[in-house]
Amino acid sequence: MVKNEILIVDDSEINREMLRLILEDEYDIVEASNGQEAIDIIEKGDHVFRLVLLDLVMPVLNGYETLQEFNKRGWQHKLPVIIISGDSTDEALSRAYDLGAADFFAKPYNPQIVLRRVMNVIASREYSYRDLLTGAYNRSGFLQMANNFLQKCEDRTKYAVMFFDVKNFKAINSVLGTEGGDAVLKQTYRGMSGAGLEPIFVSRFEADHFVCLVEADKIDIDAMMHENNQVLDWTGRSMQFRFRTGISYIDSDGDVINFVDRAKLSLSYIEDEYLKPYAIFDDKMANNYINAASVTSEFDTSMANEEFKVYYQPIMEAATGKIASAEALIRWIHPIRGFVRPDLFIPVLEKDGFISKLDLFVDRKVNQVMRRWHDQGLPTVPVSVNLSWMDFYDQDMIQNILDHVAQRVTAPGSVRYEITESSFAALKENRGDVLSALREQGAWLLMDDFGSGYSSLGMLMHYKFDILKIDMSFVRQLENNPDVKHIVKMIIDMCHLLGMKVVAEGAETETQVNILREDNCDYIQGYYFSKPLPEEDFKQFLAKCKAEGKI
Repeated sequence: MVKNEILIVDDSEINREMLRLILEDEYDIVEASNGQEAIDIIEKGDHVFRLVLLDLVMPVLNGYETLQEFNKRGWQHKLPVIIISGDSTDEALSRAYDLGAADFFAKPYNPQIVLRRVMNVIASREYSYRDLLTGAYNRSGFLQMANNFLQKCEDRTKYAVMFFDVKNFKAINSVLGTEGGDAVLKQTYRGMSGAGLEPIFVSRFEADHFVCLVEADKIDIDAMMHENNQVLDWTGRSMQFRFRTGISYIDSDGDVINFVDRAKLSLSYIEDEYLKPYAIFDDKMANNYINAASVTSEFDTSMANEEFKVYYQPIMEAATGKIASAEALIRWIHPIRGFVRPDLFIPVLEKDGFISKLDLFVDRKVNQVMRRWHDQGLPTVPVSVNLSWMDFYDQDMIQNILDHVAQRVTAPGSVRYEITESSFAALKENRGDVLSALREQGAWLLMDDFGSGYSSLGMLMHYKFDILKIDMSFVRQLENNPDVKHIVKMIIDMCHLLGMKVVAEGAETETQVNILREDNCDYIQGYYFSKPLPEEDFKQFLAKCKAEGKI
Protein backbone atom coordinates (compact mmCIF):
# COMPACT_ATOMS: atom_id res chain seq x y z
CA MET A 1 0.00 0.00 0.00
CA VAL A 2 1.29 3.46 -0.95
CA LYS A 3 0.95 5.85 1.99
CA ASN A 4 0.40 9.58 1.77
CA GLU A 5 3.29 11.70 3.04
CA ILE A 6 3.07 14.27 5.84
CA LEU A 7 5.71 16.85 6.75
CA ILE A 8 6.03 17.67 10.47
CA VAL A 9 7.72 21.04 11.15
CA ASP A 10 8.62 21.62 14.81
CA ASP A 11 11.83 22.57 16.58
CA SER A 12 11.00 20.17 19.42
CA GLU A 13 12.27 16.66 18.72
CA ILE A 14 9.97 15.27 21.41
CA ASN A 15 6.89 16.85 19.79
CA ARG A 16 7.89 15.49 16.38
CA GLU A 17 8.36 12.01 17.85
CA MET A 18 4.96 12.10 19.54
CA LEU A 19 3.24 13.04 16.25
CA ARG A 20 5.20 10.38 14.39
CA LEU A 21 3.96 7.69 16.80
CA ILE A 22 0.35 8.85 16.33
CA LEU A 23 0.47 9.00 12.52
CA GLU A 24 3.07 6.58 11.20
CA ASP A 25 0.70 3.61 10.86
CA GLU A 26 -1.38 5.57 8.32
CA TYR A 27 1.15 7.95 6.79
CA ASP A 28 4.81 8.26 5.81
CA ILE A 29 6.39 10.94 7.99
CA VAL A 30 9.15 13.41 7.11
CA GLU A 31 10.48 15.84 9.73
CA ALA A 32 11.93 19.39 9.69
CA SER A 33 13.15 21.40 12.70
CA ASN A 34 12.21 24.86 11.33
CA GLY A 35 10.40 26.60 8.49
CA GLN A 36 13.45 27.11 6.30
CA GLU A 37 14.37 23.44 6.52
CA ALA A 38 10.80 22.56 5.57
CA ILE A 39 10.90 24.82 2.49
CA ASP A 40 14.22 23.32 1.42
CA ILE A 41 12.81 19.80 1.70
CA ILE A 42 9.71 20.68 -0.35
CA GLU A 43 11.68 22.51 -3.05
CA LYS A 44 14.11 19.60 -3.43
CA GLY A 45 11.17 17.64 -4.85
CA ASP A 46 11.92 14.22 -3.39
CA HIS A 47 8.52 14.04 -1.69
CA VAL A 48 4.90 14.75 -2.56
CA PHE A 49 3.35 15.92 0.70
CA ARG A 50 -0.40 15.88 1.25
CA LEU A 51 -0.24 17.85 4.49
CA VAL A 52 2.10 19.97 6.65
CA LEU A 53 1.87 20.05 10.45
CA LEU A 54 3.42 23.39 11.40
CA ASP A 55 4.53 24.77 14.76
CA LEU A 56 4.29 28.55 15.21
CA VAL A 57 7.23 29.26 17.50
CA MET A 58 10.54 28.14 15.94
CA PRO A 59 14.00 29.56 15.27
CA VAL A 60 15.30 30.60 11.81
CA LEU A 61 11.83 30.79 10.24
CA ASN A 62 8.78 30.66 12.51
CA GLY A 63 5.35 29.34 11.58
CA TYR A 64 3.89 32.67 10.46
CA GLU A 65 6.91 33.42 8.28
CA THR A 66 6.74 29.90 6.84
CA LEU A 67 3.09 30.42 5.86
CA GLN A 68 4.03 33.70 4.19
CA GLU A 69 6.73 31.90 2.16
CA PHE A 70 4.21 29.20 1.19
CA ASN A 71 1.91 31.94 -0.11
CA LYS A 72 4.69 33.57 -2.13
CA ARG A 73 5.34 30.24 -3.82
CA GLY A 74 1.66 29.50 -4.44
CA TRP A 75 1.75 26.32 -2.33
CA GLN A 76 -1.21 27.13 -0.13
CA HIS A 77 -3.72 25.95 -2.77
CA LYS A 78 -2.30 22.43 -3.08
CA LEU A 79 -0.54 21.87 0.26
CA PRO A 80 -2.83 22.24 3.33
CA VAL A 81 -1.30 23.27 6.66
CA ILE A 82 -2.50 22.38 10.15
CA ILE A 83 -1.08 24.55 12.94
CA ILE A 84 0.31 22.65 15.96
CA SER A 85 1.00 25.04 18.80
CA GLY A 86 0.70 25.68 22.49
CA ASP A 87 -0.51 29.19 21.68
CA SER A 88 -4.26 28.88 21.12
CA THR A 89 -5.14 32.55 21.65
CA ASP A 90 -7.63 34.17 19.31
CA GLU A 91 -4.91 36.47 18.02
CA ALA A 92 -2.58 33.57 17.13
CA LEU A 93 -5.33 31.52 15.48
CA SER A 94 -6.73 34.48 13.55
CA ARG A 95 -3.30 35.38 12.18
CA ALA A 96 -2.60 31.76 11.17
CA TYR A 97 -5.97 31.36 9.44
CA ASP A 98 -5.51 34.67 7.61
CA LEU A 99 -2.24 33.29 6.23
CA GLY A 100 -4.00 30.18 4.88
CA ALA A 101 -3.89 27.58 7.67
CA ALA A 102 -6.56 24.89 7.22
CA ASP A 103 -6.94 23.77 10.85
CA PHE A 104 -5.41 23.92 14.33
CA PHE A 105 -4.84 21.65 17.30
CA ALA A 106 -3.14 22.47 20.54
CA LYS A 107 -0.49 20.76 22.59
CA PRO A 108 -0.53 18.39 24.42
CA TYR A 109 -1.82 16.11 21.66
CA ASN A 110 -4.89 13.92 21.84
CA PRO A 111 -4.05 11.04 19.47
CA GLN A 112 -7.64 10.47 18.31
CA ILE A 113 -8.22 14.17 17.60
CA VAL A 114 -4.91 14.52 15.77
CA LEU A 115 -5.52 11.49 13.55
CA ARG A 116 -9.14 12.46 12.81
CA ARG A 117 -8.30 16.08 11.89
CA VAL A 118 -5.41 14.98 9.70
CA MET A 119 -7.67 12.54 7.86
CA ASN A 120 -10.41 15.15 7.45
CA VAL A 121 -8.11 17.80 6.01
CA ILE A 122 -6.50 15.39 3.56
CA ALA A 123 -9.92 14.09 2.52
CA SER A 124 -11.23 17.63 2.00
CA ARG A 125 -8.38 18.30 -0.44
CA GLU A 126 -8.71 14.94 -2.20
CA TYR A 127 -10.94 16.43 -4.90
CA SER A 128 -7.99 18.33 -6.33
CA TYR A 129 -6.22 15.02 -7.01
CA ARG A 130 -9.22 13.06 -8.26
CA ASP A 131 -11.38 12.96 -11.37
CA LEU A 132 -14.89 13.60 -10.06
CA LEU A 133 -16.59 11.43 -12.72
CA THR A 134 -14.64 8.19 -12.42
CA GLY A 135 -12.87 8.48 -9.08
CA ALA A 136 -9.50 7.88 -10.74
CA TYR A 137 -6.62 10.23 -10.13
CA ASN A 138 -6.64 13.28 -12.38
CA ARG A 139 -3.54 14.35 -14.29
CA SER A 140 -2.08 16.35 -11.42
CA GLY A 141 -2.81 13.69 -8.83
CA PHE A 142 -1.33 10.89 -10.91
CA LEU A 143 1.87 12.75 -11.66
CA GLN A 144 2.38 13.65 -8.01
CA MET A 145 1.61 10.17 -6.67
CA ALA A 146 3.56 8.31 -9.35
CA ASN A 147 6.61 10.56 -8.99
CA ASN A 148 6.54 10.14 -5.25
CA PHE A 149 6.29 6.36 -5.56
CA LEU A 150 9.12 6.08 -8.10
CA GLN A 151 11.39 8.33 -6.05
CA LYS A 152 11.09 6.03 -3.07
CA CYS A 153 11.13 2.60 -4.75
CA GLU A 154 14.35 0.63 -4.82
CA ASP A 155 14.32 -0.19 -8.54
CA ARG A 156 12.18 1.99 -10.82
CA THR A 157 13.04 -0.14 -13.86
CA LYS A 158 10.58 -2.74 -12.57
CA TYR A 159 7.70 -0.46 -13.56
CA ALA A 160 6.01 0.81 -16.72
CA VAL A 161 3.53 3.46 -17.80
CA MET A 162 0.56 2.47 -19.96
CA PHE A 163 -1.49 5.00 -21.94
CA PHE A 164 -5.02 3.93 -22.97
CA ASP A 165 -7.02 5.72 -25.67
CA VAL A 166 -10.73 4.86 -25.91
CA LYS A 167 -11.38 4.40 -29.62
CA ASN A 168 -14.11 6.40 -31.35
CA PHE A 169 -15.23 8.05 -28.13
CA LYS A 170 -16.92 10.90 -30.02
CA ALA A 171 -19.05 8.35 -31.86
CA ILE A 172 -19.96 6.68 -28.56
CA ASN A 173 -21.11 10.03 -27.19
CA SER A 174 -23.14 10.65 -30.33
CA VAL A 175 -24.88 7.27 -30.17
CA LEU A 176 -25.37 6.90 -26.42
CA GLY A 177 -25.39 10.55 -25.38
CA THR A 178 -23.23 12.20 -22.77
CA GLU A 179 -24.49 9.96 -19.97
CA GLY A 180 -23.68 6.88 -22.01
CA GLY A 181 -20.23 8.26 -22.74
CA ASP A 182 -19.73 8.87 -19.02
CA ALA A 183 -20.72 5.26 -18.37
CA VAL A 184 -18.03 4.10 -20.81
CA LEU A 185 -15.43 6.16 -18.95
CA LYS A 186 -16.53 4.74 -15.60
CA GLN A 187 -16.43 1.18 -16.93
CA THR A 188 -13.01 1.84 -18.41
CA TYR A 189 -11.71 2.92 -15.02
CA ARG A 190 -13.20 -0.13 -13.31
CA GLY A 191 -11.68 -2.37 -15.97
CA MET A 192 -8.17 -0.97 -15.64
CA SER A 193 -7.43 -3.68 -13.06
CA GLY A 194 -8.36 -6.31 -15.64
CA ALA A 195 -5.91 -8.47 -17.55
CA GLY A 196 -4.01 -9.01 -14.30
CA LEU A 197 -2.43 -5.55 -14.39
CA GLU A 198 -3.21 -4.64 -10.78
CA PRO A 199 -2.13 -1.02 -11.44
CA ILE A 200 -0.50 0.96 -8.67
CA PHE A 201 -2.15 4.20 -9.81
CA VAL A 202 -4.84 4.83 -12.44
CA SER A 203 -5.57 8.24 -13.91
CA ARG A 204 -8.16 9.66 -16.20
CA PHE A 205 -5.44 11.76 -17.74
CA GLU A 206 -7.26 13.61 -20.52
CA ALA A 207 -10.90 13.35 -21.66
CA ASP A 208 -11.03 9.73 -22.93
CA HIS A 209 -7.39 8.91 -22.14
CA PHE A 210 -6.34 6.83 -19.14
CA VAL A 211 -2.85 6.27 -17.73
CA CYS A 212 -1.63 3.52 -15.39
CA LEU A 213 1.56 2.95 -13.47
CA VAL A 214 2.05 -0.82 -13.33
CA GLU A 215 4.64 -3.44 -12.48
CA ALA A 216 6.31 -4.32 -15.76
CA ASP A 217 6.18 -8.08 -15.21
CA LYS A 218 2.39 -7.93 -14.87
CA ILE A 219 1.90 -6.70 -18.42
CA ASP A 220 0.43 -9.66 -20.30
CA ILE A 221 -0.04 -8.81 -23.96
CA ASP A 222 -2.29 -11.81 -24.68
CA ALA A 223 -4.54 -10.95 -21.75
CA MET A 224 -4.61 -7.32 -22.89
CA MET A 225 -5.78 -8.41 -26.34
CA HIS A 226 -8.52 -10.52 -24.76
CA GLU A 227 -9.68 -7.67 -22.50
CA ASN A 228 -9.57 -5.08 -25.30
CA ASN A 229 -13.13 -5.66 -26.49
CA GLN A 230 -15.47 -4.10 -23.95
CA VAL A 231 -19.27 -4.04 -24.20
CA LEU A 232 -21.47 -1.50 -22.44
CA ASP A 233 -25.18 -2.18 -22.00
CA TRP A 234 -26.90 1.17 -21.82
CA THR A 235 -30.67 1.71 -21.75
CA GLY A 236 -31.30 -1.44 -23.73
CA ARG A 237 -28.53 -0.85 -26.26
CA SER A 238 -25.14 -2.53 -26.44
CA MET A 239 -22.08 -0.58 -27.51
CA GLN A 240 -18.72 -2.23 -28.15
CA PHE A 241 -15.64 -0.16 -27.50
CA ARG A 242 -11.93 -0.80 -27.77
CA PHE A 243 -8.65 0.73 -26.70
CA ARG A 244 -5.36 1.64 -28.27
CA THR A 245 -2.53 1.19 -25.80
CA GLY A 246 0.94 2.68 -25.64
CA ILE A 247 3.53 1.21 -23.27
CA SER A 248 6.71 2.83 -21.96
CA TYR A 249 8.99 0.84 -19.70
CA ILE A 250 10.73 3.04 -17.12
CA ASP A 251 14.41 2.65 -17.93
CA SER A 252 15.95 5.75 -16.36
CA ASP A 253 15.54 8.56 -13.88
CA GLY A 254 13.34 11.49 -14.72
CA ASP A 255 9.86 12.83 -14.17
CA VAL A 256 7.05 10.37 -14.83
CA ILE A 257 5.53 12.78 -17.39
CA ASN A 258 8.40 11.87 -19.72
CA PHE A 259 7.29 8.24 -19.71
CA VAL A 260 3.64 9.24 -20.12
CA ASP A 261 4.64 11.25 -23.19
CA ARG A 262 6.58 8.27 -24.55
CA ALA A 263 3.67 5.91 -24.03
CA LYS A 264 1.33 8.37 -25.74
CA LEU A 265 3.77 8.89 -28.61
CA SER A 266 3.94 5.16 -29.24
CA LEU A 267 0.21 5.20 -30.14
CA SER A 268 1.14 6.84 -33.44
CA TYR A 269 3.19 3.74 -34.32
CA ILE A 270 0.24 1.35 -34.13
CA GLU A 271 -0.16 0.03 -37.68
CA ASP A 272 -3.25 -2.19 -37.36
CA GLU A 273 -5.59 -1.26 -34.53
CA TYR A 274 -7.45 -4.58 -34.77
CA LEU A 275 -4.61 -7.07 -35.12
CA LYS A 276 -2.20 -5.27 -32.80
CA PRO A 277 -3.82 -2.36 -30.94
CA TYR A 278 -0.72 -1.56 -28.90
CA ALA A 279 2.84 -0.34 -29.33
CA ILE A 280 5.87 -0.35 -27.03
CA PHE A 281 8.16 2.67 -26.95
CA ASP A 282 11.58 1.70 -28.35
CA ASP A 283 14.88 3.19 -29.51
CA LYS A 284 13.53 4.03 -32.97
CA MET A 285 10.70 6.04 -31.46
CA ALA A 286 13.15 7.67 -29.07
CA ASN A 287 15.38 8.75 -31.96
CA ASN A 288 12.39 10.10 -33.85
CA TYR A 289 11.25 11.93 -30.71
CA ILE A 290 14.67 13.52 -30.27
CA ASN A 291 14.83 14.36 -33.96
CA ALA A 292 11.42 16.03 -33.82
CA ALA A 293 12.47 18.15 -30.87
CA SER A 294 15.69 19.13 -32.68
CA VAL A 295 13.85 20.04 -35.88
CA THR A 296 11.42 22.30 -34.05
CA SER A 297 14.04 24.00 -31.91
CA GLU A 298 16.50 24.56 -34.77
CA PHE A 299 14.11 25.53 -37.55
CA ASP A 300 14.21 29.33 -37.25
CA THR A 301 17.98 29.38 -36.81
CA SER A 302 18.46 27.08 -39.79
CA MET A 303 16.24 29.29 -41.93
CA ALA A 304 18.20 32.38 -40.90
CA ASN A 305 21.49 30.59 -41.67
CA GLU A 306 20.22 29.53 -45.12
CA GLU A 307 20.72 25.84 -44.38
CA PHE A 308 17.58 24.98 -46.36
CA LYS A 309 18.31 24.69 -50.07
CA VAL A 310 15.99 24.34 -53.06
CA TYR A 311 16.85 21.47 -55.42
CA TYR A 312 15.31 20.97 -58.86
CA GLN A 313 14.40 17.62 -60.45
CA PRO A 314 13.84 17.77 -64.22
CA ILE A 315 10.61 16.46 -65.75
CA MET A 316 11.07 15.26 -69.33
CA GLU A 317 8.72 14.85 -72.29
CA ALA A 318 8.24 11.12 -72.75
CA ALA A 319 7.99 11.24 -76.54
CA THR A 320 10.91 13.59 -77.30
CA GLY A 321 13.22 13.41 -74.31
CA LYS A 322 13.12 17.20 -74.03
CA ILE A 323 12.91 18.92 -70.65
CA ALA A 324 9.40 20.18 -69.99
CA SER A 325 9.53 21.45 -66.41
CA ALA A 326 10.95 20.68 -62.99
CA GLU A 327 9.83 20.07 -59.43
CA ALA A 328 11.26 22.16 -56.58
CA LEU A 329 12.35 20.00 -53.65
CA ILE A 330 13.60 21.24 -50.29
CA ARG A 331 16.83 19.93 -48.79
CA TRP A 332 18.32 20.63 -45.36
CA ILE A 333 22.11 20.78 -45.20
CA HIS A 334 22.82 20.87 -41.47
CA PRO A 335 26.28 22.14 -40.36
CA ILE A 336 26.70 19.25 -37.90
CA ARG A 337 24.32 16.48 -38.99
CA GLY A 338 24.93 16.99 -42.69
CA PHE A 339 22.17 16.05 -45.11
CA VAL A 340 18.87 15.63 -43.24
CA ARG A 341 16.36 13.50 -45.14
CA PRO A 342 13.06 15.27 -45.93
CA ASP A 343 11.05 12.45 -44.35
CA LEU A 344 12.75 13.28 -41.04
CA PHE A 345 11.84 16.96 -40.94
CA ILE A 346 8.84 17.68 -43.20
CA PRO A 347 6.28 15.66 -41.12
CA VAL A 348 7.59 17.35 -37.97
CA LEU A 349 7.23 20.82 -39.48
CA GLU A 350 3.71 19.95 -40.62
CA LYS A 351 2.77 18.72 -37.16
CA ASP A 352 4.24 21.75 -35.36
CA GLY A 353 2.91 24.38 -37.76
CA PHE A 354 6.17 25.51 -39.40
CA ILE A 355 5.68 23.99 -42.84
CA SER A 356 3.89 27.01 -44.35
CA LYS A 357 6.89 29.20 -43.63
CA LEU A 358 9.11 26.70 -45.43
CA ASP A 359 6.73 26.31 -48.39
CA LEU A 360 6.54 30.09 -48.77
CA PHE A 361 10.34 30.23 -48.74
CA VAL A 362 10.51 27.68 -51.58
CA ASP A 363 7.87 29.55 -53.59
CA ARG A 364 9.76 32.86 -53.26
CA LYS A 365 13.12 31.27 -53.99
CA VAL A 366 11.92 29.54 -57.16
CA ASN A 367 10.37 32.77 -58.44
CA GLN A 368 13.56 34.76 -57.73
CA VAL A 369 15.83 32.23 -59.44
CA MET A 370 13.65 31.79 -62.53
CA ARG A 371 13.17 35.56 -62.92
CA ARG A 372 16.90 36.22 -62.55
CA TRP A 373 17.80 33.60 -65.13
CA HIS A 374 15.16 34.93 -67.52
CA ASP A 375 16.46 38.49 -67.15
CA GLN A 376 19.98 37.21 -67.87
CA GLY A 377 18.83 35.46 -71.05
CA LEU A 378 19.41 32.00 -69.59
CA PRO A 379 17.06 29.06 -70.35
CA THR A 380 14.22 28.46 -67.92
CA VAL A 381 11.30 26.04 -67.58
CA PRO A 382 8.18 26.04 -65.39
CA VAL A 383 8.95 24.83 -61.87
CA SER A 384 6.27 23.34 -59.62
CA VAL A 385 6.21 24.03 -55.88
CA ASN A 386 4.70 21.63 -53.35
CA LEU A 387 1.95 22.84 -51.04
CA SER A 388 1.39 21.00 -47.76
CA TRP A 389 -2.09 20.08 -46.55
CA MET A 390 -1.36 22.37 -43.59
CA ASP A 391 -1.01 25.35 -45.92
CA PHE A 392 -4.74 25.25 -46.63
CA TYR A 393 -5.48 25.80 -42.94
CA ASP A 394 -3.19 28.86 -42.88
CA GLN A 395 -5.14 31.87 -44.12
CA ASP A 396 -2.06 34.10 -44.29
CA MET A 397 -0.12 31.52 -46.28
CA ILE A 398 -2.89 31.07 -48.84
CA GLN A 399 -3.33 34.82 -49.23
CA ASN A 400 0.42 35.22 -49.77
CA ILE A 401 0.33 32.59 -52.51
CA LEU A 402 -2.68 34.18 -54.21
CA ASP A 403 -1.13 37.65 -54.04
CA HIS A 404 2.16 36.36 -55.35
CA VAL A 405 0.58 34.62 -58.33
CA ALA A 406 -1.46 37.72 -59.15
CA GLN A 407 1.70 39.88 -59.21
CA ARG A 408 3.62 37.65 -61.62
CA VAL A 409 3.55 38.54 -65.28
CA THR A 410 4.11 35.13 -66.84
CA ALA A 411 2.53 32.85 -69.41
CA PRO A 412 -0.21 30.50 -68.18
CA GLY A 413 1.35 27.36 -66.75
CA SER A 414 4.64 28.98 -65.82
CA VAL A 415 3.58 28.97 -62.15
CA ARG A 416 2.68 25.51 -60.86
CA TYR A 417 1.67 24.00 -57.53
CA GLU A 418 1.63 20.34 -56.53
CA ILE A 419 -1.08 19.20 -54.14
CA THR A 420 -1.42 15.76 -52.55
CA GLU A 421 -4.64 14.01 -51.61
CA SER A 422 -3.82 14.66 -47.94
CA SER A 423 -5.06 18.21 -48.66
CA PHE A 424 -8.51 16.90 -49.57
CA ALA A 425 -9.97 17.32 -46.08
CA ALA A 426 -8.78 20.92 -45.75
CA LEU A 427 -9.98 21.83 -49.22
CA LYS A 428 -13.36 20.21 -48.70
CA GLU A 429 -13.75 21.89 -45.32
CA ASN A 430 -13.15 25.51 -46.22
CA ARG A 431 -10.54 26.15 -48.89
CA GLY A 432 -11.87 24.66 -52.13
CA ASP A 433 -12.13 28.11 -53.69
CA VAL A 434 -8.35 28.51 -53.48
CA LEU A 435 -7.71 26.07 -56.33
CA SER A 436 -10.18 27.83 -58.59
CA ALA A 437 -8.61 31.20 -57.77
CA LEU A 438 -5.12 29.90 -58.58
CA ARG A 439 -6.22 28.50 -61.94
CA GLU A 440 -8.07 31.70 -62.82
CA GLN A 441 -4.81 33.60 -62.35
CA GLY A 442 -2.96 31.28 -64.73
CA ALA A 443 -1.33 28.87 -62.30
CA TRP A 444 -1.37 25.18 -63.16
CA LEU A 445 -2.32 22.61 -60.55
CA LEU A 446 -0.70 19.20 -60.30
CA MET A 447 -2.19 16.35 -58.30
CA ASP A 448 0.78 14.64 -56.68
CA ASP A 449 1.25 10.98 -55.67
CA PHE A 450 -1.93 9.77 -57.39
CA GLY A 451 -2.88 6.29 -56.23
CA SER A 452 -0.88 6.31 -52.99
CA GLY A 453 -3.95 6.82 -50.77
CA TYR A 454 -7.73 6.53 -50.76
CA SER A 455 -9.09 9.94 -51.77
CA SER A 456 -7.49 10.34 -55.19
CA LEU A 457 -10.63 9.80 -57.26
CA GLY A 458 -12.60 11.99 -54.87
CA MET A 459 -10.14 14.79 -55.51
CA LEU A 460 -10.61 14.42 -59.27
CA MET A 461 -14.38 14.57 -58.89
CA HIS A 462 -14.32 17.77 -56.87
CA TYR A 463 -11.42 19.77 -58.30
CA LYS A 464 -9.88 20.52 -61.68
CA PHE A 465 -6.21 19.68 -62.22
CA ASP A 466 -3.97 20.35 -65.20
CA ILE A 467 -1.51 17.54 -64.59
CA LEU A 468 -1.71 14.30 -62.64
CA LYS A 469 1.42 12.66 -61.23
CA ILE A 470 1.33 8.87 -60.91
CA ASP A 471 2.93 7.74 -57.67
CA MET A 472 6.34 6.10 -57.99
CA SER A 473 5.11 2.95 -56.22
CA PHE A 474 3.26 2.08 -59.46
CA VAL A 475 6.13 2.96 -61.79
CA ARG A 476 8.60 0.78 -59.91
CA GLN A 477 6.37 -2.28 -60.37
CA LEU A 478 5.83 -1.83 -64.11
CA GLU A 479 8.42 -4.41 -65.12
CA ASN A 480 7.33 -7.22 -62.79
CA ASN A 481 3.59 -6.83 -62.25
CA PRO A 482 1.28 -7.08 -65.30
CA ASP A 483 -1.70 -5.84 -63.26
CA VAL A 484 0.15 -2.65 -62.34
CA LYS A 485 1.00 -2.12 -66.01
CA HIS A 486 -2.71 -2.28 -66.88
CA ILE A 487 -3.61 0.07 -64.01
CA VAL A 488 -1.05 2.67 -65.16
CA LYS A 489 -2.37 2.46 -68.72
CA MET A 490 -5.94 2.98 -67.47
CA ILE A 491 -4.88 5.99 -65.38
CA ILE A 492 -3.17 7.62 -68.36
CA ASP A 493 -6.19 7.02 -70.62
CA MET A 494 -8.57 8.35 -67.94
CA CYS A 495 -6.53 11.52 -67.51
CA HIS A 496 -6.46 12.19 -71.25
CA LEU A 497 -10.24 11.80 -71.38
CA LEU A 498 -10.50 14.36 -68.57
CA GLY A 499 -8.20 16.80 -70.38
CA MET A 500 -5.19 16.29 -68.10
CA LYS A 501 -1.56 15.56 -68.84
CA VAL A 502 0.27 12.83 -66.93
CA VAL A 503 3.66 12.72 -65.19
CA ALA A 504 5.02 9.33 -64.07
CA GLU A 505 7.27 9.69 -61.02
CA GLY A 506 10.21 7.56 -59.99
CA ALA A 507 11.34 6.09 -63.33
CA GLU A 508 14.76 4.53 -62.91
CA THR A 509 15.22 2.07 -65.78
CA GLU A 510 15.04 2.17 -69.55
CA THR A 511 12.37 -0.54 -69.51
CA GLN A 512 10.12 1.57 -67.29
CA VAL A 513 10.60 4.57 -69.57
CA ASN A 514 9.79 2.53 -72.69
CA ILE A 515 6.61 1.12 -71.15
CA LEU A 516 5.45 4.60 -70.19
CA ARG A 517 6.15 5.88 -73.70
CA GLU A 518 4.17 3.01 -75.19
CA ASP A 519 1.27 3.88 -72.90
CA ASN A 520 1.32 7.51 -74.15
CA CYS A 521 2.45 8.99 -70.84
CA ASP A 522 3.13 12.69 -71.39
CA TYR A 523 6.02 13.31 -69.00
CA ILE A 524 8.49 11.26 -66.97
CA GLN A 525 10.37 12.21 -63.80
CA GLY A 526 13.02 10.11 -62.15
CA TYR A 527 16.64 9.16 -61.68
CA TYR A 528 16.74 7.67 -65.21
CA PHE A 529 16.96 11.25 -66.47
CA SER A 530 18.29 13.12 -63.43
CA LYS A 531 18.36 13.18 -59.66
CA PRO A 532 17.28 16.40 -57.89
CA LEU A 533 19.94 19.03 -58.60
CA PRO A 534 21.16 22.02 -56.60
CA GLU A 535 20.58 25.41 -58.19
CA GLU A 536 23.91 25.73 -60.04
CA ASP A 537 23.82 22.14 -61.34
CA PHE A 538 20.26 22.62 -62.59
CA LYS A 539 21.37 25.77 -64.37
CA GLN A 540 24.05 23.74 -66.18
CA PHE A 541 21.52 20.97 -66.94
CA LEU A 542 19.27 23.51 -68.66
CA ALA A 543 22.21 24.92 -70.61
CA LYS A 544 23.13 21.41 -71.78
CA CYS A 545 19.53 20.73 -72.83
CA LYS A 546 19.48 23.96 -74.83
CA ALA A 547 22.77 23.09 -76.54
CA GLU A 548 21.35 19.69 -77.52
CA GLY A 549 18.03 21.14 -78.71
CA LYS A 550 16.09 19.54 -75.85
CA ILE A 551 14.42 22.65 -74.51
